[in-house]
Amino acid sequence: MDALLWGFPVWWLLGMTPFIVVIMAIVMAAILLVRRDLYVVAGISPWFGFIAWTIPCALMLDSPLRLVGYGQRAANYVAIAIVLLYVVNARQRLSMTRVVGGLTAVWVTVVAGGYLGTFFPEGRLTTPVGLLLPDALTGNEYVFDLVFPPFAEIQHPWGAPEPYIRPSAPFPYANGWGSAMALLTPVALAQMAMTRSTRVKVLLVGCLAAAIVPTLAGLNRGMLLGLGVALAYVAVRLMFRGTMLPFLGLATCGLVAASAAVSLGLIDALRERAQLGSNETRMLIYRETFERTLESPLLGFGAPRPSEVVDLSVGTQGHLWMMMFSFGFVGLGLFLWFLFGSVLRTWRAPGFSRLWLHSSLVAASTLIIFYGIDTMQLLTIALVAAILLRDPVVRAHRTPPVTEPVTFEPHSRVAGV
Repeated sequence: MDALLWGFPVWWLLGMTPFIVVIMAIVMAAILLVRRDLYVVAGISPWFGFIAWTIPCALMLDSPLRLVGYGQRAANYVAIAIVLLYVVNARQRLSMTRVVGGLTAVWVTVVAGGYLGTFFPEGRLTTPVGLLLPDALTGNEYVFDLVFPPFAEIQHPWGAPEPYIRPSAPFPYANGWGSAMALLTPVALAQMAMTRSTRVKVLLVGCLAAAIVPTLAGLNRGMLLGLGVALAYVAVRLMFRGTMLPFLGLATCGLVAASAAVSLGLIDALRERAQLGSNETRMLIYRETFERTLESPLLGFGAPRPSEVVDLSVGTQGHLWMMMFSFGFVGLGLFLWFLFGSVLRTWRAPGFSRLWLHSSLVAASTLIIFYGIDTMQLLTIALVAAILLRDPVVRAHRTPPVTEPVTFEPHSRVAGV
């Protein structure tokens, strides 16, 4: 797990980010196979049910190219299942501190990638994996962006006075960068609450301040919504717990952030982008997604397909809609059972750090409506869910068992004399 998370910048430079989770999951599966018994906590079984349901959905695919896309997604889903099992069963060796630290390292990489996209928007990474792949694969625009990832998306909608430069590195698309920031920033705040090192705290505060620049550049509305939901959720939970000092601190930070957004023109920029952007198009594609899913409500269509209304693919404008269209209402229900079930099962979230982790799952429940959830974002959700779901078991094993006091009878009574 350390190699997967701490090595994320290396995997990105090599062009292996689309495959590294599957590769590492194979190693984890080999480790799990040598165990005599596997422990399964309540809450992860819906994910296995979801994987089983996706198998017959492959019958609805209508082209070899969509079969390739389905295969990649299915491999990632199986890899996530292995990660869930591995984290749950590695309770002693893979502590919450190690998982949170690794995810925080990924977050730092995402912040640094935001600067690449902000100051070098025309840049594109040339990777060894991309050079090794045949032209028949890299000729596909989606595959090309995966193995030769751009630093930013440059969008120039009709009527905009100048192009929008939206950072995306280390992900192919700007929405991937935004969703990663929304999911990983609460994890970084959990790391800040957990660590006792002043240097680490200062580093994390510096990274939080640094993240403002690419955040303003990207104008990711979904990201800002996810972060706002996470911040508000933690603040309200702290208020109900009676911990007023952290609550007041978060409320103050929220007010300062809102004031800064207004004074820096962020609100006006978001309003302008919404007017020039894709709100109307999104509503059309959402409606088409639902209506076409009704034609195959059980198995869906196996993968997104071109829209009949706009120049987009149905099932690409949000993870919820992709699940619905690709795997039908049953597949969507199983996925939501896993995600929402994880949120409800870990509702108690004792302590400040666990509450921040829980807010990441709450933010994910919002993001899936607007953003696609790529492999690393899905890995983040799975890791946070796994460590919170297994947490009662871990804390129970750390608590010394309660035993009755031992009394020693006289030797004569034991001998029956």
